[in-house]
Amino acid sequence: MNSILRNNKLKFLALMLISLLLILSACTEKSDVTKEKESDAATQKDTATSDEASLVLKNGIVYTMEEDQSTAEAIAVKDGEIMFVGSSSDAEKYVGDKTEVIDLEGKMVSPGFIDGHTHPPGLWTTKLFKVDLSVLKKHEDYVKAVADFRKKNSDAEIITGSGWVNGPYEQSDGTNPGPKKEDLDAVVSDVPVILSSIDGHSVWVNSKALEMANITKDTKAPKGGMIERNSDGSPRGVLREGAVDLLADVQALFNLTEEQYKEAILGFQEEMHSFGMTGIMNMSGSDMSLKVMKELEEEGKLTMRVANAFTFDPGTKPDEGVKKILAAGKKYNSDWISVNTVKLFSDGVTEGKTALFVEPYTKNAGMGDHHHGDANWELDDFNKMVSQLDKEGIQVHIHAIGDGAVKMSLDAFELAKKDNGERDSRHTITHISAIQDSDIPRMADLNVVAALQPFWFYKDQYYELEKAMIGEKRALAMYPTRKMWDEGITIASASDYPPTPDYRPLNAIETGVTRNSPYLEEQDSDMIRNADQALTIEEMLQSYTKNVAYQIFRDDDLGSLKIGKKADMVVLDEDITKVEPKDISETPVAYTIVDGKVVYKGK
Repeated sequence: MNSILRNNKLKFLALMLISLLLILSACTEKSDVTKEKESDAATQKDTATSDEASLVLKNGIVYTMEEDQSTAEAIAVKDGEIMFVGSSSDAEKYVGDKTEVIDLEGKMVSPGFIDGHTHPPGLWTTKLFKVDLSVLKKHEDYVKAVADFRKKNSDAEIITGSGWVNGPYEQSDGTNPGPKKEDLDAVVSDVPVILSSIDGHSVWVNSKALEMANITKDTKAPKGGMIERNSDGSPRGVLREGAVDLLADVQALFNLTEEQYKEAILGFQEEMHSFGMTGIMNMSGSDMSLKVMKELEEEGKLTMRVANAFTFDPGTKPDEGVKKILAAGKKYNSDWISVNTVKLFSDGVTEGKTALFVEPYTKNAGMGDHHHGDANWELDDFNKMVSQLDKEGIQVHIHAIGDGAVKMSLDAFELAKKDNGERDSRHTITHISAIQDSDIPRMADLNVVAALQPFWFYKDQYYELEKAMIGEKRALAMYPTRKMWDEGITIASASDYPPTPDYRPLNAIETGVTRNSPYLEEQDSDMIRNADQALTIEEMLQSYTKNVAYQIFRDDDLGSLKIGKKADMVVLDEDITKVEPKDISETPVAYTIVDGKVVYKGK
């Protein structure tokens, strides 16, 4: 009996143990399944979070500037970069709770416009702190503006300003010596007055400024400079190009503070965003410019990509210049700021009779029958500087207006290539008002970028002066962009603001297509120049986006709309490839987006 009970008890315990093991196994299995499901859910949640865009643009026409996907309907952005380009329906999967969604309703999206040659803060220092002549047209208005400024600033030690044009001073014989000092003396005689022309290549001064600078009848102009004179040899009151440097000590009486400069930069930045611009090639590179922009970057207030150039004047020692550029690059280079370009002036400007041409000026220049203009540099020094900069991997950006200056610049690049070998230099010539046909293929072969100003491609105020200085046939033949584009030259559009006071890219795009004035009051009149050299709208768009990004060595992350690139974009109310070309300049900017954030919203 005890044996049976003991056996039954053992069986019962065994059954209990088996049951317990089964229960534990079931619990363990359930636990494993739960963890797996929880893990899957977490992964899905993480995936959803990682795919959630900060900004989605949909239902638009997107011009990407990429050959394999030239157009799209939508773009998704995260962390300042493009994460998707495609259809509006596919873009929906990137929309989350925190995504800002903009329904474009058919609006056009393009890479943000980048200006390949500009001088910030441009007229903003004048608007805020100087005499602004840029909105005036007549000599009498210029003088009145100076007088009014003096009344409001009676304690000023110097009066400076800018914006006058040479046009009103053409003489009956066709010559143009510019305005006179006596007209300024009549309103301000006790302090110096120094007024820059709109193109930045001449200054108009009063007698006090000449006196303080010791500029007299016997003063010789430096090489590449000009002192306009009266019939008796006395200075008239206008200094051009290198002769402006004679006023350096007087000009030093007026210096912007860093805070004033910062205020002007912020004014410029806000204005350029309203034009659809997201980046620039800054030709006003200076220690103050870089310092202020770096401070704005650190404060989170810099919302434009800025490539910077330092200007080296004749006499600069190559080794010292190279050290300055390389040191600045190490100190300032970032996603927003870059420094690796030097600007050199090979000549002046046509209206100042200082541009260098192969053929001579007309008699209207008042310089005799054999005046071709002058090179700003001694040729050997110029070639050595270009070669040294090229050797150190520094980009060279040369101002060249006349075809003689363009030839001189190409010769220098050719010598640098011979000295240093082939490299991806992307050296640039800007302006190129005139170029000989034989130099177009040479420029293409050397892979030299052309930073051109489409604003000047029609019969503008400069055309009339150019016609007077070099004759109508040569003036009409300027800016042969179709020949240059078809030959393979990379044309990067630019404004050269403030010599171009209205620097809106849409004005330039229209002018590049029509070769006529973009302004409503003029665009139906015949101001066409060299119509057969017009580019298409798509080519002009490329010249203001992809090509400038290439020029400034940012084609890896700017200039087109592609996954992984910076989300720098402009949204236009209409598709400018579908409107009448003469209406392009009137197209409103709806949004400007930089680093994935809206920095400008239109009305």
